[in-house]
Amino acid sequence: MKKILHISNYYHPHVGGIETTAQNIVDILKTTGEYEQKVICFGDGPNIVDDIPVIRLPYSIRISSQAISFRYRKVLKQTIKEFQPDVVIIHTPNPLIEDYFNRCHFTGKIIVYHHLDIYRQKILKHFVKPVTNKTNKRADVIICSSDKYVDGSKELRNYKDKIRVIPLCYKEEDLELTETESEEVRRIREKYQGKTILFYSGRHARFKGVKYALRAIKNMDDVVFLVGRIGPMYAIVNKQIAYYKNAVSLGLLDRSQYRTYLHASDIFIFPSITKNESFGITLLEAVALGKPCITFNIPGSGVNYVSPNNVTGIECDNRSIVELRKAITELKNNPSLRAKYSQNGINRAKELFSYNRFAASIVALVREISNK
Repeated sequence: MKKILHISNYYHPHVGGIETTAQNIVDILKTTGEYEQKVICFGDGPNIVDDIPVIRLPYSIRISSQAISFRYRKVLKQTIKEFQPDVVIIHTPNPLIEDYFNRCHFTGKIIVYHHLDIYRQKILKHFVKPVTNKTNKRADVIICSSDKYVDGSKELRNYKDKIRVIPLCYKEEDLELTETESEEVRRIREKYQGKTILFYSGRHARFKGVKYALRAIKNMDDVVFLVGRIGPMYAIVNKQIAYYKNAVSLGLLDRSQYRTYLHASDIFIFPSITKNESFGITLLEAVALGKPCITFNIPGSGVNYVSPNNVTGIECDNRSIVELRKAITELKNNPSLRAKYSQNGINRAKELFSYNRFAASIVALVREISNK
């Protein structure tokens, strides 16, 4: 039985797009019965997740989104020596751990899952560029989630011959309502009866652009904007929300609450503004559920691949509050257009982003690489 070591930033029960993808890959490979697997990551949590050993390294500080653990290098080197993996799947960016990994001189197969470039840290990225280049050069294959991101990526421009595009996925069962949740959806719709329900859920980081959506709904008395989840800027965003009578901060949503608000909504707002948003899992789930979506145009991001303009929603000029407000008005006043985008979204998600399609691609690729 071949062995696979997964190196992720964090892992379940930590919530995030990279973490969800890492767990999906582990679960998919587990079903084949062909591999023994281990995960190594930052953070606290259980050491066994669905029968898979997880090595977790606590950290005391974070610098420019990078967790710092001085024990990590020793533990990683020891794990590789004792576990002797045939394949390592490393999720990037994670520059400190990429450097630790490169110093281990691992001689097996390497799959890099490239989630996004180091974009915002303009000074830091010059220091870590040699590290990411070394990782990519050493990789047997690099996975990306969309052609759009590959085309706009400066980090990957010299490695396009290694790239495989595998779009991220959603699970239909994760969007299905329980009886109790269905009743909660009815209650939410009754509470905001007569208003068009706009919904956003995600981290409250700067690149998420929630402030632009808030400014766009100013004085729109026939809409309510429900904002879920917290993040690095939750205190600032909550303070901004308080200025708007038609906006509601829902705070931290668990999976059940998120699902009910998504079902109850009429329009999904996804106002991210930079390539830090490489794909958008919540956006994908909204598309799959048939929610018309409003996004900004982000050159080089997969966001506009997940929800194309005039197909599953409306794409606005980046940071344009005027266009965002216009898009909200157009959708709320045009039920037939919402219905069109809704059906288009359901069809597109089933065709391109199903869990089974993602699973088949991952299994085929890992088999190919591990058998070389």
